[in-house]
Amino acid sequence: MEPLEPTDDLLESLYVVNKVAKQLADEATVAYERDDVTRSNRCSARKEALYRTKTTVLTRVVAYDPTRVTGEYHAINGDPWLHLTVDGWHFHQPPRAIGEALTDRIEVKNTESTPREAPYVRDATVKRSDRSLERALIHLAAHGVNANDHLPAPTISGTDDRLVDVRWACLRGR
Repeated sequence: MEPLEPTDDLLESLYVVNKVAKQLADEATVAYERDDVTRSNRCSARKEALYRTKTTVLTRVVAYDPTRVTGEYHAINGDPWLHLTVDGWHFHQPPRAIGEALTDRIEVKNTESTPREAPYVRDATVKRSDRSLERALIHLAAHGVNANDHLPAPTISGTDDRLVDVRWACLRGR
């Protein structure tokens, strides 16, 4: 794994990817509730790929310089989640998602068994950036993290078992 310097540009791109993943989670639920199988499956696949992209970038950032990352366990819906802060940017991760060896190298304010009670409301509408998802994805791909590589498959099964390509067109061929 090649370490990745956490520049503001990189962290802003990561922030955008994380926000869009949250939006896709909401869109997948709405599509599922209205029986739009194609849209629900497409949103779910892309959401998972974006979250995997986030974990990959954070792992490489911690490997670059663990002193620039701090953590605190939060209780979210009764489960502990690691709230990571990198140069003023905040990201939640499942415990040990970035790997125990790396998690052990960052300063964590509490333990997984004593998480801070912090109400977590996933608000996909709050924005800290006007960067487009396409621009964020291209920036991350230029640093070796291509979201298309994190899709479980390049296609999903849609309505009437029709195959639908879920890759981001801006990343094909990168």
